[in-house]
Amino acid sequence: MTEVAIKRTELPAPTIDDPNRKVIQIQYRQGELPPRFLYISKAEYTPEKEKAEIKKDIKRREEAKTETLEI
Repeated sequence: MTEVAIKRTELPAPTIDDPNRKVIQIQYRQGELPPRFLYISKAEYTPEKEKAEIKKDIKRREEAKTETLEI
């Protein structure tokens, strides 16, 4: 189990089809890593979806390869 600190902000994100559309911006921080932002439509937001999206994003970050360049 990984602990993350989160902060949620509701933002307007209008579209032509839905001028009143809103999204939830989720800022999360894991350990010493820099914060990350995820966005979920307010209409689709649930705490379970939030956890799943954060978990998926953490997995992507852990799988990212580090590359070293000589300059």
